[in-house]
Amino acid sequence: MTRPPYGYGSPPGYQPEPGYQQPPGYGPPQGYPPGYRPPYAAPYGPPMPYQRPGYPPRPYPPRRRSSGAGLSALLGVLTAIVLVVGLFAASAISADNEKKRNRPSAYPPPTPSYTYTPPTSSTSSPSQASSAAAATTSRAAAPTTTKPAGPQPVAKLGDNPLFGDTDTGLINVECGYPSWAATAAAAQRFFEAAAACLDKKWRPALQRSNLPFSSPNVRAPARAEDEPSPCTSSGGSYAAFYCSANHTIYMPLDHIQVEQYGNDAVIYLAVFAHEYGHHVQAISGMTQQMNTERSAAGTRSARGLELSRRLELQAQCFSGMYVGTSVYDGAFTDAQGARATQDTYGRGDKKGDARDHGTGQNAGDWFAQGYKTDRTPQCNTWLASSDDVA
Repeated sequence: MTRPPYGYGSPPGYQPEPGYQQPPGYGPPQGYPPGYRPPYAAPYGPPMPYQRPGYPPRPYPPRRRSSGAGLSALLGVLTAIVLVVGLFAASAISADNEKKRNRPSAYPPPTPSYTYTPPTSSTSSPSQASSAAAATTSRAAAPTTTKPAGPQPVAKLGDNPLFGDTDTGLINVECGYPSWAATAAAAQRFFEAAAACLDKKWRPALQRSNLPFSSPNVRAPARAEDEPSPCTSSGGSYAAFYCSANHTIYMPLDHIQVEQYGNDAVIYLAVFAHEYGHHVQAISGMTQQMNTERSAAGTRSARGLELSRRLELQAQCFSGMYVGTSVYDGAFTDAQGARATQDTYGRGDKKGDARDHGTGQNAGDWFAQGYKTDRTPQCNTWLASSDDVA
């Protein structure tokens, strides 16, 4: 059963639904006075260098010059021995490689991270959302064998470096957005501008945590079927999704409900920021670790679904950080921030869903948490109680 959509036009200073409380243990960092709202302060000084020196190859030792015939003969014998041993080693390596080719990959395949559509007045099948969330990739990303230069992803969750500094958050930057229009060309320009803004906000936070940074790809087709993804088919009742196989955010116009939201662009930006949050989780190493643990526990087991909810609710919190700083920067009004918050309370799991995104109450609460604090440790859903990620 679906609920009617929330209304819009709330006055500035909107407060979340009655009964909202910040998740236990996730209030302002210790040492702040009661009711303190950390300021969206100026950028954290000079940006840390993005790339550290790479890993240079180990130099070969210089060859020594020969000084006698006896030494030459000895070298000839040693060379023959080396050739024989090399032939045996090559044969063994070839056999071992053949075994590895026939061995299943240890890397879990990437899965899309969906944002559900909020409820509408029409009746829809509850199985649609769950089937969309259960979609799996059609091919796995090949493991990288060459270690890139610079900071590396860290396959950790609650103790990921992104949460190591209580003062890490999104910086204040001025962002400009082209006019919104519900056409593929206009939407593509609009979301590319949003990605550029989020790049500027997130890059310093990742550099501060000594984590890698890269910008995601963006696709905004008129129809989902016009832009196939290596992660999933175009079916389902999702609004948007992020595919970690090609680091792409998909915002198809026939799924983000332009007929319901019209020109209320802040709603589309909040959804986009949620998917960008999944990109941050992927490049920081959290998605990899979550997939590993979820695969080990069973994708549809109670533990596996809870891990999925922690990932999704964290992306909601990251989206709230973006909207909150954008209100402070002046890109959005207080009323727009209130509408984005209110809309988020309608994007949780519904009756009959797979229970992999979290309740609407928790979705809204975590969004509000990020909106009000703008601190990554305040979005550490991995350490939250099970009730706070139900």
